[in-house]
Amino acid sequence: MNTSEKMVSSDLIKCKSEAQAKNAILDFLAKLDIKKIVYVDDRCSIGELKEAFIGKSKAHYISKPKELDFLNWELPELIFEKQLLNLWDNKSDEERRELYLKILSFENETDELLNSVAPLRLKSILKEKIELLAPSEWVAQKESILTELNENTKILFLFDIDFRNAPLPDSRDGRDLAFELLQDPTVCKYLYCGIFSHLFSVNEEYDKRCEYCRTHHLEKEKFYTISKKRFQNNSYLSGLAEGIKNTLLINEVEVLKKETTDILNASFREAMKEILHLTPESFNHIIQKSSRKEGVWEMETLIRVSDIITSYNALRTLVSNTRRTKINQCLKKIRKIESVKTGDATPFDKTQVLDLRNKELYINNNIQNRLHYPLSNGDIFKIQDKEYILLVQPCNVSLRKDGKRDRDYNIGLLVELEIIEKETFQNYKKGQLATIEVIEDVTLKQDLIKVARFSTFKSVSLSPLDLTVFDSDGIAKINLSEQENTSSEIQESWKKRYKELHKIFTEFADGIKVFKKIKNSNKDILKYSVFNGPIFAGYEIDNENILLSRGKLLEFNIARVAHYKSPYSDDLLQKFMLYLSRNAFEHDFTKN
Repeated sequence: MNTSEKMVSSDLIKCKSEAQAKNAILDFLAKLDIKKIVYVDDRCSIGELKEAFIGKSKAHYISKPKELDFLNWELPELIFEKQLLNLWDNKSDEERRELYLKILSFENETDELLNSVAPLRLKSILKEKIELLAPSEWVAQKESILTELNENTKILFLFDIDFRNAPLPDSRDGRDLAFELLQDPTVCKYLYCGIFSHLFSVNEEYDKRCEYCRTHHLEKEKFYTISKKRFQNNSYLSGLAEGIKNTLLINEVEVLKKETTDILNASFREAMKEILHLTPESFNHIIQKSSRKEGVWEMETLIRVSDIITSYNALRTLVSNTRRTKINQCLKKIRKIESVKTGDATPFDKTQVLDLRNKELYINNNIQNRLHYPLSNGDIFKIQDKEYILLVQPCNVSLRKDGKRDRDYNIGLLVELEIIEKETFQNYKKGQLATIEVIEDVTLKQDLIKVARFSTFKSVSLSPLDLTVFDSDGIAKINLSEQENTSSEIQESWKKRYKELHKIFTEFADGIKVFKKIKNSNKDILKYSVFNGPIFAGYEIDNENILLSRGKLLEFNIARVAHYKSPYSDDLLQKFMLYLSRNAFEHDFTKN
């Protein structure tokens, strides 16, 4: 495709995009009974444009640019200036705006172009569906315009912020005019309002909306900020249509947020009341006795009880037909608006969404380790320079009230975690896919995924991993000079487990001390069995320098770094068990 063909193709795409955007805007207005758009901008003032046009044209008289071919540069300067006035005065408002836009495009003043293109072009596209007003014209016509508003005749108001080219005598800007409009209780329910400006980018729209709520006392649910920098590829209309869509949705979205918080607040209040009304016997049985018996952390039981009561009360709150109707009406309107395609899409910063999903998937190490969370299925460890996930039946890993696991169970399975490129994963064959499972991790770049390689599993002692529970940084270490753990932050069952761990690792440390005293030159034969004896069977770890502080402190290269939450870790355990129980078949000798 040659340059000319590319230009034609680009123009066709632009025309289609603008046609779709125009239809989208008109569709929005029709669906919501919006009679028209009233747009207040200093660049809507024809009088101010005249002065700017004359000034910019005269400034180019010496250079006489050929690109501005609508001007006769051969005329003497005085006659040229007179021609400028005649040219402007003999044009319609629409033609005057196009003339000014041509000069801006030639000068390539991006900021001024972004600020001016909407007020200069919108009228020619939306015609009678938009009314362009200079700030002074808005002040003069405001009362007349507001009389048009009623249940069946709504108006979308767009205010530029900066009126420097046509300032009001009292220095009010677009935010002030929006505030005055939205404060009128007789009309605010019949209008939509947008702050339309070049002073912020598309990605800053939400932050600026929050800022203007604070600085200009605007109510969040009543207006939206639209950046004029939605202008792209010489076409602004699709971006504007998307901004208008956001403006029309904002009330319903904010209502949904408010309904959600009202429901949760009511549910939390009821949950607190219900917990306070539990008899001492009931509360003690649920939180303390049952947890101690099953080896469950008491705070985990408390959170579970809170979730049960809160969820129940949230559902009970929704029994109200009025509340459900209100929510469903909001959803219906949102979906009606979102069904209209604008030809563009607002850049979506997924940070908050990804953060919420990450909280659903993982407990991070700061919370997990500072709470001294009991060892659990789904715990993730960094051992040397690799990551592993612990897979073990929850009932087997839980400590009972005596500090022991059922039947003295002390074995867990560590499966290596690896980060690979998505493309590599997609090229895996069936046999390879049978040995791995994807672990969702929203903190990774889009072209990467995390997998658990089932084929790398190792059966290990839980004792070294148990040590991480006692350290607020999740490091596997133990001070052998402390025979008991006296911290008030540790569960009683884990204090009892500490005593057993102290015995195990005292013997381990004694073996290292004895080994270091041996003078025999062949003692290296014993090194592995001393530093990586039965207690570290299966661990890929170097323990040669783990004995510190004159033989009193053991610190291993093991750290608990996260917890993969249930039901995701439970599902991973189940899939791993299926991997272990897979069937083997004799080879098919009929195949080549």
